[in-house]
Amino acid sequence: MDRELVLAARLGDEVAFARLIEAEAPRTYRAVLAVVRSPEDAQEVMQDASIRAWRQLGGLREAENWPAWFRRIAVRQAFDRAGRQGRIRLREVSLEAAEGEAGHDPSSGWADTASVMAALQHLTNEDRALLGLRFGADLAVPDVAAALGIPLGTAKSRLHRALGRLAAAIGDDDGK
Repeated sequence: MDRELVLAARLGDEVAFARLIEAEAPRTYRAVLAVVRSPEDAQEVMQDASIRAWRQLGGLREAENWPAWFRRIAVRQAFDRAGRQGRIRLREVSLEAAEGEAGHDPSSGWADTASVMAALQHLTNEDRALLGLRFGADLAVPDVAAALGIPLGTAKSRLHRALGRLAAAIGDDDGK
């Protein structure tokens, strides 16, 4: 279905383009929000990305790649906005796995979240963006790679290293 809509949109069909945006907006919005954190900024980024996608639609080589192509445009717009603000901001990371562990005290969740958020501040913008897209926006690793425009293997290795640095930073924060 995306293929037909992309082809129609390339011919100037604004309704087809709007349907493409509507179909991809929820997932893309989550990815953008993971980077800029502010709902107002995320809405502006989505609008800017939609305009850019409309103008550059002729550059989309394979119509089937529409979702990843649009998400990449939006995430790059989000990085640009976050860079102009001087930092990449992420929303809180879910600690569902830790909460499910036997013997885990649910009341300690706030301390765990605070440790993770403090540890994130010690990471690079690239690391925070990778972790934010993967866990904050709940994107699968192939979608993270597509959103950042990098090969899947690169995304996997960078994510692995970022998780290692996050674990080390959490350990450092716990020891203070």
